[in-house]
Amino acid sequence: MIGFRVDANEEVALGHMMRCISIAMECQKQGEECVFFLAEEKETERLQLAGFKYFILNTDWKKMEEELPFFEKFLKEKKVDYLVVDSYRVTPMYLKKINAMVKVLYIDDLKKEKYDVSAILHYIDCIPDMFYKEKYKDSQTVVLDDMKYAPLREEFQISEKELKREKSILITTGGTDTYNVAGRIAELCQQEAEIKDYKIDIVVGNMNQHQKQLEWLVCRYSNISLHKNISNISTFMRRSELAISAGGTTLLELCACKIPTICFSFADNQLEFAQNMGKIGAVIYVGDVREKEKLEEGIIEQMKFLIQNDDIRSRQAKHMESLVDGKGASRIAKLLCLKKSERKQEERL
Repeated sequence: MIGFRVDANEEVALGHMMRCISIAMECQKQGEECVFFLAEEKETERLQLAGFKYFILNTDWKKMEEELPFFEKFLKEKKVDYLVVDSYRVTPMYLKKINAMVKVLYIDDLKKEKYDVSAILHYIDCIPDMFYKEKYKDSQTVVLDDMKYAPLREEFQISEKELKREKSILITTGGTDTYNVAGRIAELCQQEAEIKDYKIDIVVGNMNQHQKQLEWLVCRYSNISLHKNISNISTFMRRSELAISAGGTTLLELCACKIPTICFSFADNQLEFAQNMGKIGAVIYVGDVREKEKLEEGIIEQMKFLIQNDDIRSRQAKHMESLVDGKGASRIAKLLCLKKSERKQEERL
């Protein structure tokens, strides 16, 4: 059995649970049973919808070491062979104690220190460095530190026929858009002869503070559509000619869909990844909205540049596909399931 220790609540982004679900689905395809362990009963409808068993520990998600005595017994009772841990609240001691009884794969976004685990996953560096190779060179820890291991949702893993690109532009800024970049870009597009005939799809999340302004734009301009909390964003990505996106993991999804992208940042945790993606030519990075005046005008200029240059869009799309092919969750699942099969062989000897 493969276990997942993850939380999702008002302070912990839902993306943690969603990537664990992506990995679990691939493990399930390979014949493994999966179970989730959560500190509290929040966002469990996602697990129910996916058909996964889950157990509530009734513990404080901020103080994970306190759950150890109880959780260790739980792992033995459920006969968990491999545990995926996805939390910023874990401590080195927590991971070491759990790894002493079951193999642990830790999803490490922060890249700060070495952990005593069986495997470690870090997939958001597009410019390779020696951090993990140096930290784990004398250990038996399996290191998965490549963008090809990005555990995207199932909709990005399905190998399907390429959708015909429409004369449309996708604007997505993640769950929030503090500076209303989406609205400002969409309105500026109406003033540009090269762009105003394009269909514009704006995708927003629950936390967007500018929905009224966006709805006003939809009423005023017939080529603008607003989409809230959609579950099939890959369809929009695959059919659009180009995308405008904030930094973050959405860039990985855009890579899997091979859609030429103009990227900006508006938060510290997006900055380095967005800049590096621009440096390697995977996206066009235009800067940080917090620091750069007239950033939207810069985005418009880059949009016109891409629209006028088919060959550059094509090269960018191929580069993006080479980085992320949407099969990361499957690769991770193979590691988890392979280790379990090896253990079974050892038990028979």
